Amino acid sequence: MRAVIFDMDGVIVDSEARWKEVEAEFFRQSVPGWSEADNERITGLGVEDLHRFLVEEFDMPMGKVEFLDHCDASARKVYRDRVECSAGFLDLARHLKHKGVLTAIASSSPERWIRMVVDRFELTPLLDAIISADDVGGRTKPLPDVYLEAASRLKLPAGECLAIEDSAIGLLAAKRAGMKVAAYRTAHNEEQDLSTADFELTGFPGLSYDRLVSRLRR
Repeated sequence: MRAVIFDMDGVIVDSEARWKEVEAEFFRQSVPGWSEADNERITGLGVEDLHRFLVEEFDMPMGKVEFLDHCDASARKVYRDRVECSAGFLDLARHLKHKGVLTAIASSSPERWIRMVVDRFELTPLLDAIISADDVGGRTKPLPDVYLEAASRLKLPAGECLAIEDSAIGLLAAKRAGMKVAAYRTAHNEEQDLSTADFELTGFPGLSYDRLVSRLRR
């Protein structure tokens, strides 16, 4: 294992719950028939895929440009004001850097959203690559493109990379890319089927390179 590639939402930051808080009223008003259970169906989708899903599944009348503007406004609330870095993430990232293990973000979010998180938590020195939806022409998870692009930029075979994901959609993308995957399990994704992961994590505190490798070898 020569690289660890992190999903952003729900892994590096606790944004899944924050998005639900910010968007609850919007879904009630703009998406007829929306229920709490539908939140699990959209976890991990890129913003353009989310718009397509809402139009196809719920006949949402809002056009894509207006929807993207709305999501950008919500993203500023979420990433600049509400999210927190996951406990132990910064310590793990520093440890991996010290060990010479490459690190990256591979996210279905637009680059401008990722940049809010990277800048706010001063992650640039800890990352060797940042891959967004913009880098792969919008071909986001569950397609493998963001992970394949991450491996390419790190100049590593996909099989030498470990992805850490909190959604079934993201897990599928990493598996399709040929990577090993750790499922990041929290109280906010209990309904997600992450059974195809190589192993599960329930947090970053105390985690090290050696412990990650030992889990892969089991």
